[in-house]
Amino acid sequence: MRYTISEMASLLGVTTHTLRYYEKMGLIHPEVNEDTGYRYYTVTDTRRFNLCRELRAAELSLEECRELIGAPTVEQSDAMFNHQIAQLRRRQVLDELAIRFLEHKREQYRTLEQNAGRIWVQNFPEMWRLTFSQEEAADRDKELQQEKAEWLECMPATRWVSRLPRRVMEQFRVGRNEYDYGLMIEADAARRLGLKHTKHVEVVCGGDYLTTIWKKDYRGSFGWDSLDDLHAEIVQRGFRAVGETFSSITASREQPDGSIVNYHLTRTKIYT
Repeated sequence: MRYTISEMASLLGVTTHTLRYYEKMGLIHPEVNEDTGYRYYTVTDTRRFNLCRELRAAELSLEECRELIGAPTVEQSDAMFNHQIAQLRRRQVLDELAIRFLEHKREQYRTLEQNAGRIWVQNFPEMWRLTFSQEEAADRDKELQQEKAEWLECMPATRWVSRLPRRVMEQFRVGRNEYDYGLMIEADAARRLGLKHTKHVEVVCGGDYLTTIWKKDYRGSFGWDSLDDLHAEIVQRGFRAVGETFSSITASREQPDGSIVNYHLTRTKIYT
């Protein structure tokens, strides 16, 4: 059987523009009537086109489709299929982590106001941290910037988190409330996603953290007031020692007067 371009498009449920593009890419090869210039497609073209559609649905590129319906060696086809399978498996992990993130975020929004200002002990798993700024000034190291880009592709499994050094709580209100900026991810999730533990990546120990939701209703960097309640609780409970403090935004709301309130989950490592 032979089909005109409009007949082929109708049969396959696509546009003539798509068929012309596939032809331009070398994926289908219609016969051309030299006298009239008309293109005629055959069953061979319909089968090749549909195979490409299936490969494209599995997120292979048109260039990869062209290679796979060309004359690849077994080694070449194996390499392409294995690479895509690995990419899709990684996507599965990301989707699973994104669902978990949204379920957790849904619960946070339900209890946002009742937890604002409340202080409790929460256990967190071991984390990996990639630090790339002192306060808001980005480190321009090219290697670090490349890792930052790779980590950002793993959001929301990776989270933007500010870190305050241990001395901030140990020497409360002495000097400046300093912090650095970076990304954090659960160590197990990092391994599942294939992130590398490089010289730029630190391990943040898991365990108990004194935790609160702090409402930040002003613009600018963190002030000492962001830590007042946590510090008072640390003093009252008399913990043996404290570690670093981490803070990340968990919600943001616009007020009736147009001002913005950000809700930060802030936690300090404690040793009882």
